[in-house]
Amino acid sequence: MAVVSGGGLDGDSRALRVAGAARAAGYHVTLIGRAPATVALPGVEVRQVTVRDVLRTHRVLRPRPGLRWPLAYRSAAAHDHRTTLLTAQRSLLATRGAELVIVHRPLPLLAVARCCHALAWLRHGARVGWTRTRAAQYRAAVRRRKRPDGRLDNLVTELARLLLGRRAWRRLDPGLLDEEIAYGPVLDAVRPHLIHALGHRALGLAIRAALRAEGSGHRIEVVWDAPPRVPAQTRRATVAGDALLRTFAREADGVVTVGDRLAGELRLRHGLSATPAVVRNAPPLSGTGLDHPHGVRDRCHLAADVPLLVHTGPITPDRGPATVIEALPKLYDLHAAFVVPDPEASEVGDLRDRAVQLGVQGRLHVLPYVPVDEIPAFLSSADIGVLPVHQLPHHQAVLASRYLEYAHARLPVVVSDVRAMAAATLELGNGEVFRARDTADFVRAVGAILTNPRRYRKAYDRVDVLRQWSWQTESTALLDLYARLLGPRV
Repeated sequence: MAVVSGGGLDGDSRALRVAGAARAAGYHVTLIGRAPATVALPGVEVRQVTVRDVLRTHRVLRPRPGLRWPLAYRSAAAHDHRTTLLTAQRSLLATRGAELVIVHRPLPLLAVARCCHALAWLRHGARVGWTRTRAAQYRAAVRRRKRPDGRLDNLVTELARLLLGRRAWRRLDPGLLDEEIAYGPVLDAVRPHLIHALGHRALGLAIRAALRAEGSGHRIEVVWDAPPRVPAQTRRATVAGDALLRTFAREADGVVTVGDRLAGELRLRHGLSATPAVVRNAPPLSGTGLDHPHGVRDRCHLAADVPLLVHTGPITPDRGPATVIEALPKLYDLHAAFVVPDPEASEVGDLRDRAVQLGVQGRLHVLPYVPVDEIPAFLSSADIGVLPVHQLPHHQAVLASRYLEYAHARLPVVVSDVRAMAAATLELGNGEVFRARDTADFVRAVGAILTNPRRYRKAYDRVDVLRQWSWQTESTALLDLYARLLGPRV
């Protein structure tokens, strides 16, 4: 079987856990994802693909300025060539000016040379003004292309939806075709009996590979692993995603997802023949304890008595990192650690800038991801795990992977009042719930846990809790689905 991820494999806990479970069940597993990747699983072949993004970036690199930006350069190459040429000409003029100062010439010749040099500077100034005007219009056109959310863009999107129907994704999201060029030959070469497609974009890759294989007499079963759908930033992306799922969702031979409520929504929305199996992305239950040689507290260089909360995952506005930063001035001794995939990302920089403005930069720590199998032990030295997510549909229906990782690290949790996680927290008593985006209520919740952390940690002493939320338990439904599609392993 092949496990296909549309993103990078490093830090993709779902892909690694699925591949590991399948290998342990006796399947020959190939894990396929974007380069670069450093992951290595025993007995699992890892194949990296490079997506060149030629079609996706074409509309950005060669914008159509139209009447709004009539002077804009027609391509990135033309823009770069002209601006670079002007930089070189400026350097040459500066060199010529220095030469006129240090090289001796008769006075008449020097006067002529300086007049010519002055005219050259005037010509250069005119060219600079003209180029800057065109460059500014080019950049404006590029910004519009990168975020096509204007009225005309939405009109074009609606026309594509009406005229092309299910095929609209090809026009509206050509990046999917870049992925087909990269992944398609790899899947054709592997020729698996089953493809586990992680996410919506990987689903199309898997279905098309299965169709090509069936045309040559080889049957491939496709399992679609459907995550909560994150709202798109533009109408264009929303319509493209809808068209993609209308085309391929019903073609999957099996569907799994991460929550009961989401499973029902998927069946209703896409007209699936059966309710998807629920397989939460939970860490495995560890029998070796939670010791880590360099846990999050050690990486932050903090003593054992210094209060520390931890937030894991990418930094995006809807995940509520701003709530944590705004709360730090009111939580005097508390430190906050953000464990992120890319500590140099621009969103992390914005977070650091806000911490500087509030004067709490010394209590903000940004750390890179650790290997997936080390996550609970790495986090266990913190005092609190936080999930201050906003009340958006994709946060409401499921227990986030981070929530389950905090539980296996035996951390008290502070979660916003989104439906699934708030209900689980109130039922189990392992943390506090606060009103989303309410900094004062977040401060109250954190203070309540720091006052009596042992009370909240006791919730995990129930034997069935962590076993129920473990990959050993969750993967059973997944392996049963594989067995129904492929037959039991001998």
